Amino acid sequence: MTAICCYGDSNTWGYAASTEDRLQRWRRWPGVMQRELGDEVHVIEEGLNGRTTVFDDPFEPGRNGSSHLPIVLKTHAPLDLVIIWLGTNDLFVPGGLTAHDAARGAITLAEMARASDTGPDDEPPEVLVLISPPFGPLGVWEYDSPHGELESRGFADAFRRVAEEAQVPVLDLAPFAESSPIDGIHFEAADHEAIGLAVAEAARDLLELR
Repeated sequence: MTAICCYGDSNTWGYAASTEDRLQRWRRWPGVMQRELGDEVHVIEEGLNGRTTVFDDPFEPGRNGSSHLPIVLKTHAPLDLVIIWLGTNDLFVPGGLTAHDAARGAITLAEMARASDTGPDDEPPEVLVLISPPFGPLGVWEYDSPHGELESRGFADAFRRVAEEAQVPVLDLAPFAESSPIDGIHFEAADHEAIGLAVAEAARDLLELR
């Protein structure tokens, strides 16, 4: 059976801004992806609220994605594909991290996965990095990330530049979904549906699934 691990933050966990609750399994994008790819594929959710790429947040301990990733890879091995969707919370870490910092962090995680032996036959898994759409208005959260809305507009260019150098495949989610106008960083069920379908198609291409 083909195994795909979705490694992310609250947008992989399924937080909906409109309800401040978790979307049901089949309405979250990994669940949509599972439904689309069928029973011969096992889609594993590894979403944690507040997770960063490689940075420690003094106000959100235990969220550094580089600390958790090796454990996740070993836990779920063998994995055919690791999908990484992180970077949003990097712009909320004190110190004013940039879109380029977030991109470097995400690609560092992809390289960690590619350097592991957690794919089939102790080979590395395939990797795919997702690029978040730009933030919407952050409202009260702007105090935690006064530069975030503007900086997030550079996600696509920054991620593409860093990924091209590392030869890591990326998928920009901006053509498929928009951040919720309620809080500027999360997504509603319709957006999860569109994201799940788009990522499923990218996974098919990477793994040559049909």
